[in-house]
Amino acid sequence: APSVLRQEGALQGPYVFALSSESPPAEPPLPPIESQLRDELQALLRRRFSSREAFKATRAHWARTALAGIATAICWAGWLKGSYLATALLPALHWVLAAHTCHEATHGTLSTDPRVNFWLQFTAHPIMFNVFVWVPQHLLSHHQYTNDYTLDMDVHHFAPARLAKAAPPAVASTAPLFGNQGWTFVWKGCLTTLGTCILQPLRTLTEKPTPNFDVNITPIPEAVPKWVLLLSMLPSFFVLLYPLAAFLLTDPVRALFLEVWPWIGMSLIWTTMTQTSHVQESCQPVEAPCWTANQVQTSLDYSIGDPVATALTGGLNAQSLHHAMPTICCAHFPDIYDEYSRICAEHGVQVRTSRNLATALAECLNYVFKINRQYSGEGA
Repeated sequence: APSVLRQEGALQGPYVFALSSESPPAEPPLPPIESQLRDELQALLRRRFSSREAFKATRAHWARTALAGIATAICWAGWLKGSYLATALLPALHWVLAAHTCHEATHGTLSTDPRVNFWLQFTAHPIMFNVFVWVPQHLLSHHQYTNDYTLDMDVHHFAPARLAKAAPPAVASTAPLFGNQGWTFVWKGCLTTLGTCILQPLRTLTEKPTPNFDVNITPIPEAVPKWVLLLSMLPSFFVLLYPLAAFLLTDPVRALFLEVWPWIGMSLIWTTMTQTSHVQESCQPVEAPCWTANQVQTSLDYSIGDPVATALTGGLNAQSLHHAMPTICCAHFPDIYDEYSRICAEHGVQVRTSRNLATALAECLNYVFKINRQYSGEGA
């Protein structure tokens, strides 16, 4: 909540990466990251943006958000009435709304008002992810230690499938589905948002470990009590139970579609959009000159500079830029991408790219099946 953010901000001190040209304090609470790449990216921000307000969401971004919000509300109303068409469109339209809001909000890039960012995180509910589970794993784990097998929990969500080359064989010790744990990645990818909305928060409520692990690897912030977590899960429970209660006895086929498709549809979109950005052979960690360079090189970009792709993916098509400068709203990505990539090239930092989302997904699946085939003994 904003009040908690203010208290933590007072303890944290000044931003490590800020637009301010003021000299850092003699003993900063966090050590500054010294690198020429980072200095030039910071200079880029100073040239392009006059203030922090300038690199938040644009009017066009808010207009698209409003349209997506209206369309999503119409689809949910149709879902309540049992509409096949509204339910079929629901995951895609809700994704567009959430991509414009919840991810941006968790990074504080929508608005300078923390209340706006706090509440718009919850557009991820009820079928994309639970915010309280998302924040620790995304901001604290994934964004600091991208693709680091020991510290980025994102590379463990599809266990026992291996997503990282650094994963030891013991992690994939169970019998592979169809002879390759890549199929585990596929079937779990069809149900990911059931995990992010229901199963992960339930493990915190029941104090159970994550399957394949000895502990719960998706905890919630200590400032969030369990009753608040449970309250945040109620909309997801409603989506699970309502179709059965409303339509099962009178129209079981309709009930099944309304029950299953919102979760599978959103899971397919979620897995495709998120996993293609990092689960790649080219994005495995290598020695980098600085933290920012590592963020760039462990991320994949596609459909570069395309404003339509940026809008539909919520900026995930420029993932390396987002990881290098996560406080910039994705609405600005098409305008600054060329200069950003030129700066990276000048410093010998390779931006990983693919032609479009389809090629990125194909490369992701090829990599997943390859490293899991190697483990299962089928050969490279």
